Formats: sequence, C-alpha cells, structure tokens
Amino acid sequence: MKLLSRALRTLCIGYAVLIGLLMLFETMLVYPAPKFPSGNWEPGFSHEDVEFRSADGVKIHAWLMRNYEPRKQPRYILYCHGNGENVAHASGWSGLEIVHQLGGHVLVFDYRGYGKSEGSPHEAGIKLDAERALEVLCDKFEIEPSEVILMGQSLGGGVATHLAATQGCKALVLQKTFSSLPDVAASMYPFAPVRWLMRNRFDSETAIEDYEGPLHQSHGETDRVVPFRFGQKVFAKTSHPLSKFVNLKKCGHNDGFPDNYWSELDNWLDEVDRHVMESSEK
Repeated sequence: MKLLSRALRTLCIGYAVLIGLLMLFETMLVYPAPKFPSGNWEPGFSHEDVEFRSADGVKIHAWLMRNYEPRKQPRYILYCHGNGENVAHASGWSGLEIVHQLGGHVLVFDYRGYGKSEGSPHEAGIKLDAERALEVLCDKFEIEPSEVILMGQSLGGGVATHLAATQGCKALVLQKTFSSLPDVAASMYPFAPVRWLMRNRFDSETAIEDYEGPLHQSHGETDRVVPFRFGQKVFAKTSHPLSKFVNLKKCGHNDGFPDNYWSELDNWLDEVDRHVMESSEK
C-alpha cells in the first residue's frame, strides 16, 4: 500500500508539473512569433513599409501592397496571418497572390512581438493591433470598414472574425481557422483541462454570431493541426445567403491552396460586389 501511495503521489506531482509547464509556456506555444530577420524581407515586389501605434502605444509594422490595375470595383483587403508567420512569410505565398489574382490593395500587418513589431503577443493586445490596422487601411484609402474584405488564416481567422464581429466589413474570408483556441488545445492535449486554464481563447464560434455579412470559409479535410470539425463549427453559426464553405480535400494545415482556389474566391467576391450594389439601389 505504501508503494502504491507513493506511486500515486509521484504521478499526481508529475501531472501537476506538466500542467504547470503548459500554463507557463502557453504564450510561446500559441504565438511562436518569428521576428525579423526571419522570412524574406526583400521579396522582389513593390510594397510600402507602414508603421503605426496600437491603442496602448505599441509600435506595429505592416506592409501595404497596392494594386495599380484599374478595377470597376476596387478591393481593399486586410490580411491577418497565422501564428507561425510574419509579414515576410505571409506576403510571399499569399499576400502577393491576393494582390494579383483578387486585384486588391492589401495591408498585411505583424501582431505585437512578430516581425518588426514591438511588444509581446497576447489576445487582448493582438485585437488592439488588428483594430488599429483596420483604421490605418481605411485612412489610407479614405474608406469605411464596410468596404474592407477581412481575410485570416489559422490564428488570423480568429483575429479577422473579431474585427468582423466588432467593426463590420464587406466580406469575411476565413482559411483553415478554428472555433476557439481551447478547442484546438483540447484536441492536442486531451489529458489537460485546457478549456478552464487557457488565457488566450479567440472564441470565433461565439464572435461570429455578431457578424451578419457574407462569409467564405475554407478548410482541409486532412488538417491535423486544426481539425476539420472546428472550421465547420464556425460556419454553422452563419446565415447570410452568400456564405460558402469550401472543402479543401486532401489539404493539410500547412499545405498550399488548390490551383482553382483563388479564381473561385475571386468569383465569389464578384458576387458580393453585385449583392452590395443591388442592396444600395433598393
């Protein structure tokens, strides 16, 4: 009995230490935050360095990529990247593609602690950074948030959903994102009570209920980082007639998008443009 008691006590202590380590390193696990010079900071395409201060004074760095091809209906895109990227990663494989194939002016910004941005990342601060980035984009082009397309991948989906729910937008585009950070953590660490303990939550499943506009959401069936069902939970809370869910078959979390993804998204945004024009004429 003494041996059993000792073994149980050792097991409990070990479990408590493990939980303590998860709590201690939560920020590092959620926000790997690659800083400068990680990434391609000379990407070979035209962009403008933009700096601004978040509401609490933290200096944030961004890239503005303008599109000079004339469009009947200009597009203005605020792009929120994933947790393991900075602007020099995200713009290389998606930002430039967005500019060229969607014909938009794109502002991609680094959350605090990422890239050349100052500070340390946490949910409340990142939301402030995103809110200010939206203001900067609107000021640059003298537009309203209702004219902006919000795009977010993975963690950026939680950021973009927060903006859509609180600030509004023309359209919301979510890529490989989650219902909440605790949902993802619970799937990775089923032995830990992460739903009770996590400080960073990004509860998109709840936030999306306050967004009434069109949503284009895509997710890979074979995603092992953010399981497919978590993307479905977000989409289930939307009701706009133009909202669309795209199943990226055989696509993992860190895989590129299928060849037809951007052209299909372009067509969907054209539908949104027509819907906005028809609604304004009524």
